[in-house]
Amino acid sequence: MAPFCWFPGILSLLLVLHWEHGTRSPPPDKVTCTTDRPYSSNFMTQIKNQLEQLNSSANDLLVLYYTAQGELFPSEVDKLCGSHDLTNFPLFHADSTEKDKLLELYRIIAYFNTLLGNIMEDQKTLNPNDQNLHSKLSSTADTIWRLLSNVLYHLCNEYNVGHVDTSFGPNISGKDVFHKKKLSCHLLFKYKQVIDELAQAF
Repeated sequence: MAPFCWFPGILSLLLVLHWEHGTRSPPPDKVTCTTDRPYSSNFMTQIKNQLEQLNSSANDLLVLYYTAQGELFPSEVDKLCGSHDLTNFPLFHADSTEKDKLLELYRIIAYFNTLLGNIMEDQKTLNPNDQNLHSKLSSTADTIWRLLSNVLYHLCNEYNVGHVDTSFGPNISGKDVFHKKKLSCHLLFKYKQVIDELAQAF
């Protein structure tokens, strides 16, 4: 994955937003939204463009993934990868205010980001030579990080939001190989559906 460049002042905010995942301690009581990066009104345009970019590549990512998992997956896509309920999946309301939509967008993208990282690590072992899949996963993860950064920066500067509660999906690390592949395919199928809804909502 291409290196992610932290914007000045964003690191502490991101750490707070992911505090719950990395430690049992409560998040800090106060979070500053002061940043050194100049703020401009085109952040929403960047967010929209990044959602469109993710949406345009979501189907290709899904196809690359299930094609790499063995003969059974391409022939049984709907059965093995079809949409199923995912643990603690965040809700999204397209008719909400901009602030509420951005908060919900962040929660959803953070959810996908965590599980996408797990998929990337698994595929290094399960399909170490599939460079097309690795490249697609990596570029998707890079765009997701940049999207998260822009959403956070806009929330911070426009709405003075310093903390967002996030939820995390199922842990696939302890599953056998087949169930890892199946659960990951569920995630990417859900990602394809949801990212389309998000792109249209913004």
